[in-house]
Amino acid sequence: MELFFMFFVAIIVLVLAVIAIIVGLKQRIKNPTNDLKEKITNLEKRVDDIENNR
Repeated sequence: MELFFMFFVAIIVLVLAVIAIIVGLKQRIKNPTNDLKEKITNLEKRVDDIENNR
């Protein structure tokens, strides 16, 4: 009985660890993409301002 309970808890911990790793990887991939999009938008605005001033 105790062995079954320990096995069950170990599987739950394993599933939670896998979910945490997947969420961490998603954030690591997504955040730089959002930062780059923001930088590109800022650069496009600056280019438009420079072109309009000429």
